[in-house]
Amino acid sequence: MTILKYQIFGKNSIGVYLAVNNSFGLYPSTLLKPAMMKIESVFKVPFFPISVNNSNLIGVYTASNKYGIIVPHIIRDDELQKLKICSDELNSNFKIGILKSLDNAFGNLILCNDKGAIISSFLKDYKKQIEDTLNVETIVYEFVNNNLPGSISLTNNHGCLVHPLATDEEIEIISTILKVDETDVSTVNRGIPYLSSGAIINDQSGIFGMASTGPELMRLTSVLKL
Repeated sequence: MTILKYQIFGKNSIGVYLAVNNSFGLYPSTLLKPAMMKIESVFKVPFFPISVNNSNLIGVYTASNKYGIIVPHIIRDDELQKLKICSDELNSNFKIGILKSLDNAFGNLILCNDKGAIISSFLKDYKKQIEDTLNVETIVYEFVNNNLPGSISLTNNHGCLVHPLATDEEIEIISTILKVDETDVSTVNRGIPYLSSGAIINDQSGIFGMASTGPELMRLTSVLKL
């Protein structure tokens, strides 16, 4: 297990640009090779270059687990083909779900691991498609009076961190849906409550924004068992 404090494009919001699960990771095509080699060395899973509608915001536009990935309908045909080639290299059963939702920042709208998914009410009409793609029970649930569950949380199959204002009842519900051992509150990058923007994790490793403090990293790594 490895953890690293790092920046992407000179910014601490690494979760905006990168995505990783227990099978593979995705990074912007414009990322320089030395940075990519550093990231790959942490996770020990293959990483593939991609863009979404010519954007570097991979972590914002996608949500994935080991079974599938959700991408917006604005993804170009050549980008989708590249994603299919990458996923087929690893698992021919891996699913790609293309949602035609106008709200398409799926990294912010979906919180998922390999055991469950929590989605925003903005995506309630796409619940079945998300469930079929990610192959997990999918629940529409919003907490902290926020409709972006993926933005204010960070999860793997061991644990989940959520916005500091989450109540005990909300924490218990989140743990039940995601089937994790522990859920707790935290921030990243020196007090930022938008956890997924400041980190990327899987079950083995994690990269956190350079501004993350020692106490934040202790809580994050403890709950996520990194």
